[in-house]
Amino acid sequence: MKIFSVLVFILLLFAACEKVAEDKITLYSAKIVGFDLNCSTCIVSFPDDSLMIKKLFGESPDNYYEIINLDKADFEIGEKLRVNVRAAENAELKACITLYPSSNYKSLYVSDYEEYNNLKLNDTVDLAYKNCLYDPDGRSYICLDTVLSDSRCPSDVVCVWAGEAIARFKIEKYNGFPVFIDLKEGAKDTLIDGYRISFVKLLPYPASAHQTKPEEYKARIVIKSN
Repeated sequence: MKIFSVLVFILLLFAACEKVAEDKITLYSAKIVGFDLNCSTCIVSFPDDSLMIKKLFGESPDNYYEIINLDKADFEIGEKLRVNVRAAENAELKACITLYPSSNYKSLYVSDYEEYNNLKLNDTVDLAYKNCLYDPDGRSYICLDTVLSDSRCPSDVVCVWAGEAIARFKIEKYNGFPVFIDLKEGAKDTLIDGYRISFVKLLPYPASAHQTKPEEYKARIVIKSN
């Protein structure tokens, strides 16, 4: 009886793990760069995930991909989304008119997407790695681009130097080039592209038993208008 109970427990545990794996959705950062006027669909780039997208779906001219189920009428050039994508199936491809020059971009299908959260000035926000806040008034995205270094003394270690953390932030307007700034943890009211950014804290704080992965980082920030 005990053996049977243990076997049932193990099977349930594996089923739960498989369910978690199935439910996990990977969202990639996509930017609307144009439209296929023949099909009224969106052309996107994946500025932060281009290597992974290329590995999954193959090379496409200029690293642009056509999203066959995002309609031109619903989006603007320069708009950014987080999308879950797969290769489009032949049966899903639209029958398009041919009034305009055609493109040879690979076709993808978006199975899920989300927009970035709106920026609230003067609020304290934990901004996740490769995530952004959107300012509808300035039509800009403020993003945590990467963590350049984290030499802070682990919480369970005694150090002669407290260390420091440096993160790179990106400000990107709809149709502009991105502007980058590197800030040390604790920097206050640093002016960049019309915003004042205070980098309050980098989370999580390091511990010797665990090496923080890039995707685990969050930057606690406060953003004010200039």
